[in-house]
Amino acid sequence: MTGVEVAKVVELLRELEATLVNVGHGRDVGSDERAARFVRAWSAVGGEIGAVVSWPASAASWLKPACRLVSGAPDAWVVADEPTGWTGFCRRLAAVGGWRPDRTVAFSGLTDPLLPAAVGAGATEGMRGAASDGTGWMFADGRLITEVPEQGR
Repeated sequence: MTGVEVAKVVELLRELEATLVNVGHGRDVGSDERAARFVRAWSAVGGEIGAVVSWPASAASWLKPACRLVSGAPDAWVVADEPTGWTGFCRRLAAVGGWRPDRTVAFSGLTDPLLPAAVGAGATEGMRGAASDGTGWMFADGRLITEVPEQGR
């Protein structure tokens, strides 16, 4: 994980005109570190943090963490996870209601072209994120669309 990845997540949230952000992450070390670095960065630029929620890669239902992640009417959500953990949790999150993928910004762990097929294209439509090199990506029409890195980056 690099500082440019966190900076891109902050940039994408500013584009969404977000202030209050709920943060969710898998319990692996990389996801936990990304979430913690984001919380520090967002707070440093005057952003507000609502709930910070973690979830295991496998669970009976993920209902409690999904309800906590949608609580408090955030402007946007930030997610740090890997596809194996996000797939089941995302299905539960979408079923709970109140969450919008087009108001969700994720880290590089979810830059997976197979994710729309795994969770359903509706649960990824408009979701955007930061790649490890600081470029952006987005899911649209069931496809992963990535930015071309600028020369010299």
